[in-house]
Amino acid sequence: MKNTISKFFTFFIFILGSGIIYSQANLSFVRVSPAVSLKQNIGFATVEVNYSSPGAKGRKILGGIVPFGLAPNPFGNGKPMPWRVGANENTTVSFSHDVKVNGTAINAGKYGLHAIVNKDEWELIFSKDSDAWGSFFYEEKNDAARIKASPQEGEFKEWLTIYFNDFTLGSANMNIHWGEVVVPIKIEFDQHEAALDTFRKELSNLQGFNQAAWGAAAGYCLQNNVNLNEAMSWIDKALGMNGGNNFNNNRVKAGLLIAEGESDKGNKLMKEALNGATEAELNIYGYQLMNQGSLEDAIEIFKLNVEKHPDSWNVYDSLGEALNNKGDKKGAEENYKTAVQKAPENQKSRIESILNRL
Repeated sequence: MKNTISKFFTFFIFILGSGIIYSQANLSFVRVSPAVSLKQNIGFATVEVNYSSPGAKGRKILGGIVPFGLAPNPFGNGKPMPWRVGANENTTVSFSHDVKVNGTAINAGKYGLHAIVNKDEWELIFSKDSDAWGSFFYEEKNDAARIKASPQEGEFKEWLTIYFNDFTLGSANMNIHWGEVVVPIKIEFDQHEAALDTFRKELSNLQGFNQAAWGAAAGYCLQNNVNLNEAMSWIDKALGMNGGNNFNNNRVKAGLLIAEGESDKGNKLMKEALNGATEAELNIYGYQLMNQGSLEDAIEIFKLNVEKHPDSWNVYDSLGEALNNKGDKKGAEENYKTAVQKAPENQKSRIESILNRL
């Protein structure tokens, strides 16, 4: 009995000890090549990059740590493999919307990023197999796209770094930079498609309870002459909601009618909307037109506001600004003089300084 208990106790300690060792083996640890997560907005679209960043540590990078061409693969599937563009697991790139990368179309989604590296040209591979470990199990049949890219000289970076620059409204460069080599890749999104996709998602959420959100989405379509049929349904939704039958929504509806060839209906609705608009609504609309480059149309709206609200100092101030932008100094001066006479004390000095400059 004593031997049985002793053997059981020894076995229990062995199992307990093995459990402790097993648990320790699965604890978190600090990686030699730190993991990096990068999320970059490009207009309405988003790019996410996840990679592990190796250091040069005095070693030769291209043609050394990073082999030229395909490398032997003694592990994994045994097939020659490209570079994983990093260390450890796959480097992954996720696109929120359909995209063009150096001019090549790629669908929205998550991809493993690999590269066949040569001195004068890189071939970047976007693989649909984004969950593999590095390139050890890379299969060409899973390629979504192969894209040529040209390496450039840059300042020395000890650690592999991926970053974005050269932004426009719908594009940016994604740069792979290690050592003194930078490989820029142009990322381009169709901003209208990305915007409309965003609007559709938001209008099915809390924003969908606000008439102004439906009106703004329809207004975007009108301003950019896109998606007009759906925009008409959006503006009708806005007009039917509480508080939605206002100048801004009727103005958008009128514009959409005109854009779809129903000019008589559109012009009639626009006239009714302008007649019922408040001073503030006309003023805001005038500035919207001016900011869009429609200066003559803005001046007409500001003149209408003067006609409807002759006792307001602000309508003369706005008309004066528009005329000054047109280069009509005389007309601007006349309106600013009227504005300064009617303006409250806290506005007089600002308007007088404009008059002095005129």
